[in-house]
Amino acid sequence: MLKNIGKTALLMAGISITAAVASPLVHAAEGSSVPLRQSIEAIGGKMYWDGEDKAAFFQLKNGITGSITVGEKKYRLAGKSGVLEQAAHLQQGATYIPQSLLTMITAENAKFNDPADAIPVFSVQPTGETAAVESGEDAADDPAIWLDPSNAANSKIIATNKGGGMLVYDLKGKELQSYPTGKMNNTDLRYDFPLNGKKVDIVGATNRSSNTIDIFSFNGQTGALQNILATPIKSKMGEVYGFSLYHSVKTNKYYALVLGKEGEFEQYELMDNGRGKVKGSLVRQFKLDTQSEGMVADDEYGTLYIAEEDAAIWKYSAEPDGGTKALSTVDVADGRRLHDDIEGLTLYYGADGTGYLMASSQGNNTYAVYDRQNNNPYIANFTINDGKGIDGTTETDGIDVLGANMGSQYPYGVFIAQDDENLQNGKKLNQNFKLVPWQSIDAGLHEGVDMTTNTSPDPRKLENRQ
Repeated sequence: MLKNIGKTALLMAGISITAAVASPLVHAAEGSSVPLRQSIEAIGGKMYWDGEDKAAFFQLKNGITGSITVGEKKYRLAGKSGVLEQAAHLQQGATYIPQSLLTMITAENAKFNDPADAIPVFSVQPTGETAAVESGEDAADDPAIWLDPSNAANSKIIATNKGGGMLVYDLKGKELQSYPTGKMNNTDLRYDFPLNGKKVDIVGATNRSSNTIDIFSFNGQTGALQNILATPIKSKMGEVYGFSLYHSVKTNKYYALVLGKEGEFEQYELMDNGRGKVKGSLVRQFKLDTQSEGMVADDEYGTLYIAEEDAAIWKYSAEPDGGTKALSTVDVADGRRLHDDIEGLTLYYGADGTGYLMASSQGNNTYAVYDRQNNNPYIANFTINDGKGIDGTTETDGIDVLGANMGSQYPYGVFIAQDDENLQNGKKLNQNFKLVPWQSIDAGLHEGVDMTTNTSPDPRKLENRQ
């Protein structure tokens, strides 16, 4: 999760095109230094100062963001990192940067100033929320939705508590189960895993207490989770972090996908060990440049999306023989559509292979939506604002979505988002998860056209589209 140092104040700064202020741009000879705040404000941007870390964060009039720390040569601009010839420094209480950095900032500021470049944003409201987690501080993290095949209104929400366990809720948000399994970070689920001659629904999660990948069977009727590993799947990385399951519809094999704090990636094939337990075998590993957490696999297309928090969303093959290089870049965290940190990722499966890739853009409290097909073209961003008696979301970590008829409250499905600051009548409670009816999001994506049919496929009957 990003450190809240004025970034919330940037909330919608990257969403609209604002006019530049009239003050003159600071000019200086190449190789000299210029005052950052005065220079940024002269071209219509804003700067925010973190006195504790001596770091300056800025956002340009077109939404592009950057940062630099006093005493360091490294900087970030438009979702990319670089190294300057000299470090930023303080002079009479003001942050000064090399003229070369201002030149690059000015070039970025000249982009995306046509009104047609404005980011489309709409808002929705939650109609439900879960009970608050027992742990305080930054504890609630990642949700997964289990669909009841016989009574969709009886579906369950499985979530992680970084303060110490796995949680299970019903769709009304009531906590049904709480398991003190460790500091659980991210979770995911898949259906019909073959085990001991039967098909069981499985839930996986990263356990930061033991640095393992934990695999459970899930009883949807009671909400019971049971560890089914023969032996713990101990990761080779320094600290497990992000997580996704992948069921290859092409091969009918199941995999656990894991990300680490330093950008490490590991893929384990999950198999029946012949004695009614699950074993995991490492089949692929590679490394991203920096910390990565959000991850989701598309079972039908055999693709994998990874969110490198400060950089970009990358698209990979999800198959173990799919190589170690990204197939493409979906989008970068330049501050406009995605504002670092990029956190949770999820997929909405539509009919005939359609649907959406959705990302939590934590730095501006929005959710970015992309087409699930082809090269994932961008569609829009949305916010979750306060509803009737339920507050909206800020600085979201994990998200999940399911487009199934889940009863009268969620007839077209539900989108679930972690909420960093859970408020009730102005009082701050422990964190929780907010629930948004899918039709609200669908209406925003389709400019207010009402949804009339539910076209999302049964998640237990996906097709091979590779």
